[in-house]
Amino acid sequence: MYKNHEYFLSLYYRITDLLVLNLAFLLGIYFRFNKVEHFSFIDSNYASLLLFTNITWLFISSFHNLYNPQYFISKNRYYIALITAISLQLLISIGFNGLIKTFYSRLFLISTYVSFSILLAAGRGITFWLYNLYLNKNQRKSIVILFGLEENLKELTDFFNQNLTTKKQGLKVLDEKKHLVYQLKELKKEYFISEVYLPISRFSEDEVEEISNFCDNYFIRMRLIFDWKKIGVRKITASKISQTTIFKIALSPLDDSYNSLLKRGFDLIVTLIACLVLFSWLFPIIAVMIKLTSKGPVFFKQQRSGINNKGFYCYKFRSMKPNDEADTKQATQKDDRITKVGAFLRRTSLDELPQFINVLKGEMSIVGPRPHMLKHTEEYSLAVGNYMNRQAIKPGITGLAQIKGYRGEIDDIILLQNRIKLDRFYVNNWTLFFDMKIVAATFLEVFKDHK
Repeated sequence: MYKNHEYFLSLYYRITDLLVLNLAFLLGIYFRFNKVEHFSFIDSNYASLLLFTNITWLFISSFHNLYNPQYFISKNRYYIALITAISLQLLISIGFNGLIKTFYSRLFLISTYVSFSILLAAGRGITFWLYNLYLNKNQRKSIVILFGLEENLKELTDFFNQNLTTKKQGLKVLDEKKHLVYQLKELKKEYFISEVYLPISRFSEDEVEEISNFCDNYFIRMRLIFDWKKIGVRKITASKISQTTIFKIALSPLDDSYNSLLKRGFDLIVTLIACLVLFSWLFPIIAVMIKLTSKGPVFFKQQRSGINNKGFYCYKFRSMKPNDEADTKQATQKDDRITKVGAFLRRTSLDELPQFINVLKGEMSIVGPRPHMLKHTEEYSLAVGNYMNRQAIKPGITGLAQIKGYRGEIDDIILLQNRIKLDRFYVNNWTLFFDMKIVAATFLEVFKDHK
């Protein structure tokens, strides 16, 4: 089997990570106990912690796919996974402390994991440099091959040009007009061919079988590009049922449990910050203002459409006089049901603050499509195609449509279509960084409206 650069680098990174983990552990011992007389590493429980740490790192790093570069679409996601893995390792070490009822020095733990973070980055950099140094002695270059029209492969060529594993790895785009197997035979005389990428729509089953047999004979990895534009932009995973291959098309990147966990963690962190910074003093002020200026409860709750179109009670500060049309009639700009305090709350979006309670309950997220009334969900789903795709994730306190100016009353089908288009784009293209940008833009929008 021809082992490509990713295989070797993955193997070397695993070895390097374990070496620097143990080195960081020993440095932590040195910083904490170098002036302590009669300290015995073997007799203390630190020896058992070292063994436990090595075993857990193997599981944690594998779970976070730290040695599978293609799993990470962007470098940001990789760095987040790396930081998450190190943090989880630290938490598990602290948990091990309670499990065996032994007190481990806090200075030791801090020293160890700070050293580990620094050494991990340095170790990987040195490993990559040494591997490239070794490859420079080998004059024969390996290549990745793309087959098809260059204009259709621009995203892939841009990705590979930025992310090829080493300087000894190249990229070639082959002409569609020539027979692929013939071109591969010619290239084999000069290069190692590590991978071949084929657009699935350009070949018949017999042609794919011919190319597959050639690749098998020369230990070349064949990759099929799922180039159906409308479906191909969504996340697709393959699985086997006996000898039948099933392509699973995700409704959203949040179908991935890793992404879902990241988003939930972000929701809880932002909610905690909001509770500490705002709720302790702002909630009582708004509650008193509402009670002093109009009769009725402080909070208004209404059934809205949530994830998978399940109904839930959405909380808001009451901005209207109590009325019988609250669950059927949408608020308008000059609605006489809105109180003076309510107008201010709606203009600054402060009426939405109680929805952090929905976030804590797991019914909403900080960012997502805004939840509509049950009646409106039914109406809009008939008026706009693929409307229900926005219900594939939790609704949000703020969203992409809101920061783009689509807020409040919906009185035009074009406005509704544009809002739903933005909601669907968010559902299909979620990232943690996307959430952060939307939250930042929301704060700027609220401040601008307040001015």
